[in-house]
Amino acid sequence: MICNRHIYGIILNDKAELVRLAPSFAEKPYLAPPVAPVIFMKPATALTGGTVGVKPGEQVVAAATLALLIARDTTRVDAEHAMDCVGATALAIDISYPQVNYYRPAIAQRNADGFLVLGEWGWPTVPDAITTTIDDQPGHRWSLDRLARPIPQLIADISAYLTLQAGDVLMVGLPGDAPVVRAGVALCAQAPGLGAATARIETGRIEELVQ
Repeated sequence: MICNRHIYGIILNDKAELVRLAPSFAEKPYLAPPVAPVIFMKPATALTGGTVGVKPGEQVVAAATLALLIARDTTRVDAEHAMDCVGATALAIDISYPQVNYYRPAIAQRNADGFLVLGEWGWPTVPDAITTTIDDQPGHRWSLDRLARPIPQLIADISAYLTLQAGDVLMVGLPGDAPVVRAGVALCAQAPGLGAATARIETGRIEELVQ
């Protein structure tokens, strides 16, 4: 595992989700959709070797996405050269408790220990689509064409106000229709040219499950 500085994720970068939420964006407090990438962070303790512990009886959202490993400090890069700053890519499964209000920081919902699964890092590859199976059955598929900000533009827009440092991880966006699952299922995110990201959802605290 490469030692990471920061782990960033992006929400509201799915065009289909933005269309669905458009009426909400027109309401208070903001009266308009976001104009900049909406970033959240994951702690290092969110990384898991494949076992995700959840609260008894709770459901979680399992959002497969693409993670980028930033190869060098990146500030104010333009979209044309943004991918030059990416050293590797990997599939990821971002786990969170369902969130009903995007206007409040979802710290407890997103940042639990063991709530991020990463596949093996490999040569920078951007797949057309990511497929998730649940207990070896088709569960979800989404095309990265759905990204409201394509990856080069996303990097450029973030680096306009935030320096991405070498070793940082950036998840490029989450599908708004990601599956909701309970404990007892096995997840596998797959895409051509990338190693699979796999996890099993279990009831219990992560430190107890991995003993």
